[in-house]
Amino acid sequence: MLKKTGISQPLISRCEKGFENSKASTWQALAIFFGVSIEYLKGELTYDDLTPEGKKLCSDLVGRINDVINDELKYSELSSEENKRAIKLALQSSLTYYA
Repeated sequence: MLKKTGISQPLISRCEKGFENSKASTWQALAIFFGVSIEYLKGELTYDDLTPEGKKLCSDLVGRINDVINDELKYSELSSEENKRAIKLALQSSLTYYA
């Protein structure tokens, strides 16, 4: 790996374990080597990292989630603040479950 990226294996291992606050050049070299974005390497997947099929799925899911939330809010007897907290908690829980 050192020959192809200029990055030592111990440094890569530390990055993988989250122990290394690496320089931008290190992340860039790894991103180029693997053909992915720096955000992807850091576990910060962005919309631009998705395939066209993934982007369509993402848009469809956002639409469905918005529809469900709007339907629930229409008939909710909770305050606006309680609704926001409940929605935030539900979304966080689902992210934890599917991550």
